[in-house]
Amino acid sequence: MDAALTVRGVSHAFGRTRALDDVSFSAPRGAFTALLGVNGAG
Repeated sequence: MDAALTVRGVSHAFGRTRALDDVSFSAPRGAFTALLGVNGAG
């Protein structure tokens, strides 16, 4: 797969609330990719 974007091991917190915990993904070149949260926001 020829990835346009690769993300590995991303973590982020707002104070003591962890929003991301070791997130990894790849988005293939030429594809439409969306990230949606629990409430449908992205």
